[in-house]
Amino acid sequence: MTEEGEQRIREGFPGQRSIVLPRPVVSGWLDGQPLIELLPSDVGHYPKAQWHFVERPEGISQSVLIYCTDGCGWARVGDTTLRIRPGQALVTPAGAPHAYGADPDDPWTIYWVHLDGAKVALLPELLELDPEEPLLHPGRDPAIPTLFEKMLSILGRGYTPDNLLSASMALGQLVTHLVVLRHRSPNRDDNLDQRIRRVIDVMQGNLGRSLKVDELAREANLSSSHLAAVFKKRTGFTVLDFFIRLKIQRACFLLDTTDQSVKAIAADLGFDDPLYFSRCFRRVHDSSPTQYRALRKG
Repeated sequence: MTEEGEQRIREGFPGQRSIVLPRPVVSGWLDGQPLIELLPSDVGHYPKAQWHFVERPEGISQSVLIYCTDGCGWARVGDTTLRIRPGQALVTPAGAPHAYGADPDDPWTIYWVHLDGAKVALLPELLELDPEEPLLHPGRDPAIPTLFEKMLSILGRGYTPDNLLSASMALGQLVTHLVVLRHRSPNRDDNLDQRIRRVIDVMQGNLGRSLKVDELAREANLSSSHLAAVFKKRTGFTVLDFFIRLKIQRACFLLDTTDQSVKAIAADLGFDDPLYFSRCFRRVHDSSPTQYRALRKG
């Protein structure tokens, strides 16, 4: 943390880039675009930000997201003081008093953005932030700097309606990406993910068959019980329920694009009993295959 008597600066770092939209533009855009729920009102990149220090005792109406790519920094949000390292992201809730700055001995390099709009108040819940420690741990993910650079590039061309819309979409992508990463365990086994993908590939290549869990487990080189547990955790469905849903997805395509009878489609997808096929279909779509075929689509 910056100690009393040390130099403190808010901006003006060699190589820094930042864009601050005029507040009338921000408020006018958000008021005139009810479907736009997030807008980057300020965005920047501070490399090696020696003596960086910002303090807002009353907070601000926006949320601030800071992603550290190198060096270290610190933050104080409410009564909590945090140390921020590469691959971590600070998210200050809208209205919360806060301060943050660079480590004096190893100053951070950061991307930062101020988020404005109707969804700002929902960010802590959306990102599942701990109010005592509003830090995310996405790691050194190359997509995050890419999306910050995208916002900087777009807004660097001026704040036309098209650019504001594009910047808003890029910010939405960033938040969505952070939500996805938040749901990934830091110890997630990528090799296990590949095995699950292999199982799904086998399912997709055998929609006309009745596969058993132990057969799919052999494809993944896992025990049946291990596959059942990790598959449910990764996909939200049991192995066989997921397989049935893939079959029903294919059935929808055939119902939409061919004149095949329901009985023929059921047989093509490995259902010996058309009534069982219809029950499975209704469980997924809340309608019978015949009712689905009659729906107007597109």
